[in-house]
Amino acid sequence: MSELWDVYTIDRKETGKTCIRGEQSKLSEEEFHLWVMVWIKNPNTGKYLISQRSADKDTEPLKWETVAGHAVAGDTSLDAALREVYEEVGITLEEKDAKILATKVAMTIDGKRYNWIRDSYYCETTKEPDLDRATTNEVIQTKWLSFEEIKDMYERGECCLNMRDLYGFESNPVPKDGYQDIIGQIVKGRIDRPLGSYHPRHRELYYPVNYGYVEGVIGGDGAEQDIYLLGETSAVTEYVGKVIAVYHRYNDNETKWIVVPCDEEGNIRSDIEVPDKDEIYAKIAFQEQFYSGVLVGL
Repeated sequence: MSELWDVYTIDRKETGKTCIRGEQSKLSEEEFHLWVMVWIKNPNTGKYLISQRSADKDTEPLKWETVAGHAVAGDTSLDAALREVYEEVGITLEEKDAKILATKVAMTIDGKRYNWIRDSYYCETTKEPDLDRATTNEVIQTKWLSFEEIKDMYERGECCLNMRDLYGFESNPVPKDGYQDIIGQIVKGRIDRPLGSYHPRHRELYYPVNYGYVEGVIGGDGAEQDIYLLGETSAVTEYVGKVIAVYHRYNDNETKWIVVPCDEEGNIRSDIEVPDKDEIYAKIAFQEQFYSGVLVGL
């Protein structure tokens, strides 16, 4: 029986439609499917569990990876993560054991259309994998390895491409304070790439939101701190706004502040509809699809 996937809008709302596995290329540009990655770490040894793909896999056979798979119809993202761990490596995890490290919405990268939403989870356990309990034959063997050992394998070409995400999770984690010194700030600045404009060098990059910077605040790249100004429905050149979240990029030295218009006292304008987490991921995906990151503060 063919595996069915639920179809979502870019902001993760169910459309009521399903897609047959292998036929995702038939999705329209407004339709997305959901998949997950799960990083499992032993807290006692500090090592990660990786698994070798079976030889009959359609893509990247015999390469090493972390647990990954698609959400089947009726799955939530978390359902899919816990199910895939059991199916592939025979470990039972509880909901409380899993937290999202990153979310990525991919549309079109290098001219190829993807149309997927991916959550990357982190779990800690001392349980051992048991391929006799696993309910699929996707995995032929497993290993517990340190970050450095996995990195060496990746650089030798032995791992799937997505394994590189571990670099950022390990070397550039979200600060322990969760950007609490930034979230809630009232900031002012200019919009140098207004809604409806194109990137000055990369002409294919269209800005569906106002994108600018905070005057007098220097970001990780040495330039003024970048912001996405959400809530405005037309192009603007300057703003006063409140920071409602920070988008932490794992594979870059910059963060992006998520700002909504407010008055000088910090009261959000009555005509502004504040987006929720999934709506923010959707609105910034035009640019953040090229990075790995997570929204902090929501």
